[in-house]
Amino acid sequence: MGRKLRSSNLLSNLPQLQNLIKRDPQSYEEEFSQQLHHFEASLAIFELKPDEEAKEFGDLINFLSQVARCYPEKSAQFPTRLVELLQKHYPVLNAELRRSIVQALVLLRNRGMVSNTKVMPLFFTLFRCHDKKLRSLLYSHIVNDVKVANKGKHRDHKLNKTLQSFMYTMITAADAQDKHGEGAIAAKKSLDVCIELYRKNIWTDAKAVNVIVQACFSPINKIMLTAVQFFLNPTKKADSDDADDEDEEESKSGGAGKTKKHNVNFMMIQHQSNVNKKTKHRVRVLEKATRIRKREQARRDGQLPGDDDDEVVGSSKKKTGPAVNFDALSLVHDPQGFAEKLFARVHRSATATKRGGNTVDRFEVRLILLKLISRLIGHHQLQLMAFYPFLQRYLQPHQMEVTQILALLANASHAFTPPDVLQPLIRAIADNFVSDHCAPEVMSAGLNTVRAIAARQPLAVDPDLLNDLVMYRKHKDKGVMMAARSLLLLYRQTNPEMLHRRDRGREATMNLSAGGSGNAPLGFGEIRPAEGVAGAELLELPSDSDSQLEYISADEDQASGEELDSDEELESDEEQGSDEESLASSNDCLDTALSDESASEEEQEEEPTEQTAAAATTTGVKKRVDMMRILTSEDFARIERLKRRQRHEGQRQPSKKARAEDGYSDYDESEASGSDSQSEDTGGMVDGWDILGDYHSRRRRRKATYEERMESIRSGREGREKFSSSKAKREKEGRSLSNKEKRKTKNFKMIAHKRSVVSKGKRSLAQKRRELRNHIVKQKKKGF
Repeated sequence: MGRKLRSSNLLSNLPQLQNLIKRDPQSYEEEFSQQLHHFEASLAIFELKPDEEAKEFGDLINFLSQVARCYPEKSAQFPTRLVELLQKHYPVLNAELRRSIVQALVLLRNRGMVSNTKVMPLFFTLFRCHDKKLRSLLYSHIVNDVKVANKGKHRDHKLNKTLQSFMYTMITAADAQDKHGEGAIAAKKSLDVCIELYRKNIWTDAKAVNVIVQACFSPINKIMLTAVQFFLNPTKKADSDDADDEDEEESKSGGAGKTKKHNVNFMMIQHQSNVNKKTKHRVRVLEKATRIRKREQARRDGQLPGDDDDEVVGSSKKKTGPAVNFDALSLVHDPQGFAEKLFARVHRSATATKRGGNTVDRFEVRLILLKLISRLIGHHQLQLMAFYPFLQRYLQPHQMEVTQILALLANASHAFTPPDVLQPLIRAIADNFVSDHCAPEVMSAGLNTVRAIAARQPLAVDPDLLNDLVMYRKHKDKGVMMAARSLLLLYRQTNPEMLHRRDRGREATMNLSAGGSGNAPLGFGEIRPAEGVAGAELLELPSDSDSQLEYISADEDQASGEELDSDEELESDEEQGSDEESLASSNDCLDTALSDESASEEEQEEEPTEQTAAAATTTGVKKRVDMMRILTSEDFARIERLKRRQRHEGQRQPSKKARAEDGYSDYDESEASGSDSQSEDTGGMVDGWDILGDYHSRRRRRKATYEERMESIRSGREGREKFSSSKAKREKEGRSLSNKEKRKTKNFKMIAHKRSVVSKGKRSLAQKRRELRNHIVKQKKKGF
């Protein structure tokens, strides 16, 4: 009797039966069959009224999903029944029951009892439900399931193509264009899944990117802005401000791959640790806050992946190499048509009114679209002629977000943009921004914008306007002066013929006088083909001559630093001729030094190298290094190292004493900032901070890491002897101080009776004046 009672209680106690089945499946096979038949009967009854709560039915589904793997043959049709139930009645099901069924399917999918191609379309369809927790559960499962299916080098192309096609259908569906419809919610979540998989380096193909392209044409601003923000920064997670409460991503759902946000007030914790009693708990809290602060700083500087990446900082897992991730803008199929459609929407919103129930995008939305259009034009070098006159209406200092507008104008310029289109805009910038009645910040922004455009299209600036802008290098404001000098340095390198003779500089003047074809400025649409590996001629320089190069070129660097502040010297042709003669003499010394060392190097080379060199000399034409042999990775590393050293030598700053004597105390800031900003303009995208400049933006430079400081220390040690004190050097050479050196440290009473000291006080006024003049001349010659 007691045994029958226990068996009847076991059928009603599902958690206990679940525990017993997992321990001994064979002994409880009959009980499982009874529960499975009970599920079939309950399902038939439930389908008559699918809107009921049915808590017992949900518990039964949960029980069967937990123990189904113990009886795979008997429970083979169980996942199919759940899928059919959701497909028929998902809109009217109770929220708790629907979530229980989805969790059961997720569990069965994780245990491999149902294929992902069978449940994935259903999960995307369930995004239409007005259930925030359910959408969060589906989102995390879809991302993790696709990630597992494409783990490592294996790629499930069939699954990827199926899901991408399904997402394309959901985003472009007719019900997805209605803001208040269920299709819009499903399209937004599908877009979030696609973007998240791209950021995890899983879907980085062109098809996934072009699915996101279609979302940029959505009439719903929320979907459109999510897609546009992705193209502006594919690796950065969207801000929480872009999503409202309905479709916001929840980090509380416990989905895998989510990391918790840390909002730590580091200053408060540090202050509390200083004033409160020292305990182990407070020490741990301070150490944790310090680690979080350093991690956030490194993430802002781009040295760590974002919060959505899978790598854990400091984990002991073996890190594999970064996956191949092409730029998202490069994978767009039709960039010209994409840019034209976006610009048509911006132009329509800018000229339309709200009369008649028309919707007009806000200025912030139009600005984001203009940023993407400028990125497309600059990246693909597109021709969108109507874009530039449209921006001219916003080129006013009082315009809202004017620095971003100037930055996107610079980003939309490239080498194939007609100069006739850009010249009216540059003239408008010069008239509205660069004028004496404008504030220094406005003038600096205008000059930096002109420099950024000229770095991409030098022919866009008129010579007369250029010389007028260059004259601001003597402005009293430091930011304006730095911007004008950077513009001057840019045209000294790209097209010095547009500058006045006195502004060209020594190096540019000599290149023009030499008349080399390689130094001629490029015309519109002209491309100079490469003749070999860039920088391969640097490999011909001997490695031991780096230290001599520094000492020989020291006078040249000092003289080049004086060019910007000595306009009167450059006005006279005679002084310029003398400078050229001195430079030529120093170049002769450099050639002799290099020829001696290269001769000694050639003697140590192998026989094949000598034969090739002899063959080259017999023909009378010197071959390049990259034509004689295949360059190795060490050669390319040496080329980069020599280029970096040349840049450092070109930017070497005079000492404070030399700057004070020669009268160019602001050389370091103007020269360095000009070259740095120029490299930024030609290399990457320009933002609003670059337009303002380093001086007016007041951006704090990031503190250098330990590796960067050590690299700077090692580079400073190159080309000089090991540091040691003068006393150690004397002891190493086996000598002591000379009498002249000892006399400097003697007490005055010991040398007061000396004839040289007594005669100094008896000098006449003319003799003192003559010795002072000789001393000044000697100081000007730097002791020589």
